[in-house]
Amino acid sequence: MVSGLVLDDRVKWVSFHSGYDYGYLFKLLTTLELPKDEKSFFETLKLYFPTIYDIKYMTSLLDGHFGGLQKLADDLGCQRMGAEHQAGSDSLLTMSTYFALSKSKFSGEVDDSKYKNELYGYGNNHTVRKGPAGYN
Repeated sequence: MVSGLVLDDRVKWVSFHSGYDYGYLFKLLTTLELPKDEKSFFETLKLYFPTIYDIKYMTSLLDGHFGGLQKLADDLGCQRMGAEHQAGSDSLLTMSTYFALSKSKFSGEVDDSKYKNELYGYGNNHTVRKGPAGYN
C-alpha cells in the first residue's frame, strides 16, 4: 500500500460495473475478510479507494447508452488494444472510454456530486434492484 495508489483521494479509480473488483482488490491488499454487510463494505471502500467512478453507473443516467463496456466504447469511437477480457486491454479500454464519455457527454468535467463514489447495482442509487419487502 506504500505505492500511493490507495488511501489517497487524489487518485481516481475508474471502472465499469466493478463492485466485485473492488472487493477482490481489498482482499488482496489487506488479506482481511470482506465486510459482512453493504454499509460496512462502502465504508471500507471509501477508505481504500476514496475517489471512484463507475462508467456503467454514469451511463445509467444518460439516454441511449445500454450494454457492456465494448458496446459503449464502440459507440464512443474508442479502439481496443489487445484481446477482450484481458486485464491490460480491458483497463486501457475502460480509461479511454471514460475520457471519451467525459469529453462527449460532460464537456470534459464530470459532476462529482452525481457520479463520484457510486457503484452500479450497489448502495442506495437508482440502479439497485429492490427485492420483495423484507428481502433486502
